[in-house]
Amino acid sequence: MTVVRWVLTHPATSETWTMPINPNQADSPFQKKEVKTAHGTRAGLDRIRLFQTASAPTEWNFGGVIRTKSHYDDLVHWAKKTDEVRVSDHLGRTFEVIIKQFAPVDRPPTGSTPWRLTYKMTCLVLRRIA
Repeated sequence: MTVVRWVLTHPATSETWTMPINPNQADSPFQKKEVKTAHGTRAGLDRIRLFQTASAPTEWNFGGVIRTKSHYDDLVHWAKKTDEVRVSDHLGRTFEVIIKQFAPVDRPPTGSTPWRLTYKMTCLVLRRIA
């Protein structure tokens, strides 16, 4: 069984990067539906009416581990992008996002792992592409 890696693509420049280690945690990238109810009567019928309202953009968090300097440098590079980035995950889904924050956390190194960091990436999901 092969591992499907996450891929970041910058549509404006066609630059792509395949993550060497997939994130090991992620929130749902899907919008929460906003539903309003109204109680109304029509011709003697007592009904509750549902209305779906515009939803706020979804904030998507994912994160994982960093084991090399190049992995760290690449995440910093992508976090500095000011426009849309496409994120393709291991499930074959692609989302267009704006990266809001990259938050690395340093962990004490070990003899075999000098680069030991965890990170969280916060994105604003604009739309699902695939």
